[in-house]
Amino acid sequence: MKITPIVNNLRFGNNNPQDVNFDAKKTKKEKNYKDPLQNYPLRLLGYTNDVGVAINELFPTFATLCWVPALMYFGADVYDKYKNKGNVYDPNAERAFSQAVFQANASIIMPMIFGHMGASAFSQIEKYKGLKLSTNAKEQTLRYIKNYAASERIFEPYQDKDKIVKDFQTSFDNFYNNNYTTYHNKNIFVKIYDKLLANCKRGAVANSDKKRITDFANKRFKDVIDSVKNLDSLNKTFDKEIFKLKAWKSAGSFTALILTMKFIDNFTEKVLLKKIVEPQIKKIDMNKYSFSSFWDPNQKSEPQKTTNA
Repeated sequence: MKITPIVNNLRFGNNNPQDVNFDAKKTKKEKNYKDPLQNYPLRLLGYTNDVGVAINELFPTFATLCWVPALMYFGADVYDKYKNKGNVYDPNAERAFSQAVFQANASIIMPMIFGHMGASAFSQIEKYKGLKLSTNAKEQTLRYIKNYAASERIFEPYQDKDKIVKDFQTSFDNFYNNNYTTYHNKNIFVKIYDKLLANCKRGAVANSDKKRITDFANKRFKDVIDSVKNLDSLNKTFDKEIFKLKAWKSAGSFTALILTMKFIDNFTEKVLLKKIVEPQIKKIDMNKYSFSSFWDPNQKSEPQKTTNA
């Protein structure tokens, strides 16, 4: 009697025996490479200089130090993009150059421009409320009073207060006139730079209404004479006021950076790189500028071939 093995007749699901075979590779989900330099927390290093721009008015020394991690991040990212394509070693000068342009524009140049523009804008907003004077005009007036008080020794005993006030009014009037004449003799490019990027520091006093800024200066100086007893007390009082004025301008920088961050990235990637930089790169033989020999000391250059005439 012939016995047919039952195992051979068993079928699970579809009767097609090829269905039993499967590719183990297909069961594994391919993981997309995530660039650590373009993801948090390392990505935050690229914004430290933006923070420096925003707080430059308040803490200039610390603001300068904020550029150190940003520039280190800049160099590391460009070198990484030159050396690797994702997680694959593939040195490419074209890719490194594109990344350098992106980082220079998106992380340094444009944030710096918009940060200063934000501070300038917030300084000018003050001209439309209260005393109708810009933040910088108030700040420079307070600084002038501080310097005048120190140089003229107004707190020494047995001085005529009326004469002190009159001398100050004459001095400040000369200060305003000198600022007005100097600024309005500047060319249009200096004025545009001052208004957009230099926080209107040169033209803050010159562009103010003379009566308003003179009244503000005289009133604050009379308050000093009547209520302040010494130079140390004056400096502490005015330093607090100046700090508040600077904080307002820093708020303008932070606001501008937050509002323009996405625009800067999109403009740099989709316009500057895609439509301007990359088409020009394609016209250049970037192989001539390969830097692999610098990173691989064992690499030897091929001998030049000579031909006999």
